[in-house]
Amino acid sequence: MDFIRRCFEEHNSTLMKRLISAEFTFDQARLFLPEAATGIFESTQNTSLFQTIACLFSNSPYQLPRNIDVNSIAINSGVNSVKVAAGLHAIAPVLLQAFAQNNPDLFLDIL
Repeated sequence: MDFIRRCFEEHNSTLMKRLISAEFTFDQARLFLPEAATGIFESTQNTSLFQTIACLFSNSPYQLPRNIDVNSIAINSGVNSVKVAAGLHAIAPVLLQAFAQNNPDLFLDIL
């Protein structure tokens, strides 16, 4: 959870801006981010952080809820599951960039 918590803390402003651009209100974004962090962390208990972040980029309507408990995030943040999915997709590039900066060797192997 340390990486995820640190990422959400260090990039809070950018994450908030991305959510507001995705039509979240300020209050929705503020409530959504800690729940998203928890949901992403819980997902990493079953798969890797990289695979969890990669699923955030999936266009498949089945991939995201299969890996991340979208309904739990929706209930705990007060937004519907469609908005949760949109929010997770909106913050995915920030999370991937932070992950890449934290794990540069992984991406060198891919290239």
